[in-house]
Amino acid sequence: MDLYERAAEGMTKVESFVSNLPVIKDYRNKEMRRDADKRLREFIAEALERSRRRLTAAQLDLVRAGNLQALPKVEQAVGRLQLLIDRIRTAGYGYAPFFDIDEVREAELDKLAEFDRQIGQKAEVIGQQTEALALKIRSEEPFDEALDAFMDELAALHQRFDSREQLLSSVG
Repeated sequence: MDLYERAAEGMTKVESFVSNLPVIKDYRNKEMRRDADKRLREFIAEALERSRRRLTAAQLDLVRAGNLQALPKVEQAVGRLQLLIDRIRTAGYGYAPFFDIDEVREAELDKLAEFDRQIGQKAEVIGQQTEALALKIRSEEPFDEALDAFMDELAALHQRFDSREQLLSSVG
């Protein structure tokens, strides 16, 4: 069951009756989609936050191992990851006032939700790469290739998020 369906189940009988009124129904469905999209983005941001904390802990492993020359590059990765987390948390979600019901249509909201689902899948990849990178750092193995791959994945995710923002601005 997706977040939209869960939100719909949470309505009381009165809310359900009111939600079925023609204008209200369209607005309510959009609001539930927006809420589900916002919750999904928060879930993604939390997953990325765990990766950021893991990478920050790996920085301590570098310090303990005396590998100070690698710190700036890892710090750059932490910074880019934090920027992505902030962008996801503060992203717009297609808000339209009650009387501007047609401003953001359901199809556009569904596209935004699909963007966010894809970003969620990429967040899983980021998590896996973070773990692999942290293990290499801890074992004092060379990790330049893993860090470069991680940075490439972050750049692609930032680019994907730019596309989401372009979609949102073209709709609003």
